Amino acid sequence: MLARIKQSVPYIAFREWNKALRRRMKLPAYLGNDHQCPICGQNLRAFKPMWKSYWRGIEQYGYIHPVSAMETFNVAAFSCPACDAFDRERLTALYLDRAFRSLDQRRRYRLIEFAPAHALHKKLKRYPFIDYRSADLARNDVHDRRVDLTDMHGYANESVDIFLCSHVLEHIPDDRKAMRELRRILKPSGFGIVLVPLIPGIDETHEDPKIDTIALRWKYYGMGDHVRQYGKRDFIGRLTAAGFAVEQLGIDYFCRITSPIAAARHRRGGRQARRRRATTAQPTADRR
Repeated sequence: MLARIKQSVPYIAFREWNKALRRRMKLPAYLGNDHQCPICGQNLRAFKPMWKSYWRGIEQYGYIHPVSAMETFNVAAFSCPACDAFDRERLTALYLDRAFRSLDQRRRYRLIEFAPAHALHKKLKRYPFIDYRSADLARNDVHDRRVDLTDMHGYANESVDIFLCSHVLEHIPDDRKAMRELRRILKPSGFGIVLVPLIPGIDETHEDPKIDTIALRWKYYGMGDHVRQYGKRDFIGRLTAAGFAVEQLGIDYFCRITSPIAAARHRRGGRQARRRRATTAQPTADRR
């Protein structure tokens, strides 16, 4: 009964309101002019570091890789003290700000965000040419509920202009099938942003059905509900096999964002469509 209440939309709304109230009370300690959040626009002295509970898990289970090396994970500047945007949300916002400039703003674009971020969706809804929808398998505070990425029968072929899939695929046992589904629903001229945890220097994905407990998954994958640790080369290979053309964007594109980006472009019939990208990377301080 309690679990059902916690999944209800009113409870989720109250919880988010309560978190926002606490952030407002603590915000003055972070105000300054060194950084700016690309989602809420707040000028800041610093971003907030990663939660203490995460470090307790890392210490308890002994993650085998250095956390500081992980892409899409800025432990020193993890979340915005004003809007709670995570590092990867801020990176996505920076990318979309640039990508949207090339769109024909006289028409409307259908954008679907899977496992939506609480801060980013507010920014996306402000674009007048974006028809925003959120989707999730378990959450109730989304537009499209019970959406299984490996079987998205509710979405027609080539019906989506843009999709966002951030830190989702590492949770899905059959991630290749999910990638093929993402390819299926994407229009030939569309693009998707796909982010997963990556560690520089690791090219082959580590996944083992025997790693099936919370403790083992923490140790080898860095989180108790992850089912693999992606290798960069293999991750790009899986996207390519699903039908995406992959382009990598780096520091020259994001300036102060230092980690490499994997970008997927839609491909049909052996011919490459217009350049539209899906990215995975690590934001640093988002300084402007």
